[in-house]
Amino acid sequence: MITPIQTEIEDHSISYEDIGRTRGLEYRSIAYVAACMDFIALLLASLAGYSGYEYLAFRSAADPSPVLGIGLVLSTIFVLGMHSVQAYKPENIQLIRQQIRLTCVLIASTLAFLLTVIFFLKIGDAYSRGGTLMTAALSVCSLVALRVFWNWYLPSAAASASFKRKRVLLLCGQDFSIEQWRHLAAASGMTLAQTIRLSEDGSLPPSAMERLRQSQAERFDEVFIIWQGANVANLELHLAELRRSALPVNVIFDGVLGRLTNTPSGKIGGMTAFQTQRPPLNAYERGIKRAFDIAFSLAALLSLFPLLLVVAVAIKLDSPGPILFKQTRRGYGGRSFRILKFRSMSVMEDGDDIRQATRNDRRVTRVGAIIRAASIDELPQFWNVLRGDMSTVGPRPHALAHDELYDAQIVKYAYRRHVKPGLTGWAQINNCRGETPDIEKMEQRIFHDLWYINNWSFWLDLKIVFRTALQICDFGKVY
Repeated sequence: MITPIQTEIEDHSISYEDIGRTRGLEYRSIAYVAACMDFIALLLASLAGYSGYEYLAFRSAADPSPVLGIGLVLSTIFVLGMHSVQAYKPENIQLIRQQIRLTCVLIASTLAFLLTVIFFLKIGDAYSRGGTLMTAALSVCSLVALRVFWNWYLPSAAASASFKRKRVLLLCGQDFSIEQWRHLAAASGMTLAQTIRLSEDGSLPPSAMERLRQSQAERFDEVFIIWQGANVANLELHLAELRRSALPVNVIFDGVLGRLTNTPSGKIGGMTAFQTQRPPLNAYERGIKRAFDIAFSLAALLSLFPLLLVVAVAIKLDSPGPILFKQTRRGYGGRSFRILKFRSMSVMEDGDDIRQATRNDRRVTRVGAIIRAASIDELPQFWNVLRGDMSTVGPRPHALAHDELYDAQIVKYAYRRHVKPGLTGWAQINNCRGETPDIEKMEQRIFHDLWYINNWSFWLDLKIVFRTALQICDFGKVY
């Protein structure tokens, strides 16, 4: 049934002039313009850096030939590096913080590479250290200035139709959000010109069939189909109908199929296999992760020893009871271990009935409130990491009572045990931390934990550790 607020065909009444169809550059050409501007900026920064330093330090003009060579190599490597990570896409180039991080890393790496080559070729006399530092500073400043420019210019240019934008015909289900799609399309240089709503079974309404056949005459540039159901028989019919036109057709799977097609894929003969569950880490990956855990936990325990000693004394003076709190948790493969924490509460629960700590919990001691706010109570777990019970990064372990509760209610909960539990994790740096008052909160945490397991890499672990440290410094809370 078509709901009263949704008609079969929705014209969005956007004229060609309104969307800048007949004038200006293609929206996707912004990437090439941005790359050219970066190339020129780095070339000029190299010339200005070395020549400027020579003039300021020695009141003499530098030979432009070797400087030009350095500028060309620096510009080429930087632009290729940015292009390889798709940093020039219009939607990505406006992300200033991400762009600044990429810029600093690439400039530093490229200059380090060039200096290494210069050293081994023994041509360092032609390049001064002061000129190199000035070139690096001018390069970063000019590139950051360009990012600020793009962040200011692109939204206003898009609003004033300064670029050509594709007119899109959208086929979607009854409950699909047009506003959500309109936002995504605008960020990719497209304008939603018309929507055709599919019936509940995924078929086209009779009155929409003729309009679909006329899609080429309507001068649409591209067709998108949002397919939400698992039955693809009707999808085949729509694709066959669209073959009558010469328009490019794209299918976006939503729901169950969308989650499947977003997983890593591989070829088996002529067929494509989607890996919905990756195998456990192999021996090489486990070795890298374990070596990092040993080095990091040992360094943490040695450097934090004075703080650990002060906290232990404070806990002992504040309230009766042991300094450390021990509780049984499940680790890799479901094996049990005793997790260590600084005692922050007046109780030592470790059984079938464990109540989660809540805000303003009366069981929390005075010192406990301070160390919990700063996540200091978790520091003894570095000993668990050193012993091999835990890893620095992984899904956070829960009490056995909570494990059994969530294991019975969430199908994928047990999959978290395919890796060692961690001090911090992908869920924690994505604001899924603290108490879980309902099953929805825990499902959200599980979603992030499973994403981490399926996408693990050593660099992802380093990213999580780095972001955890930033969150502790900024907010005083991570776990």
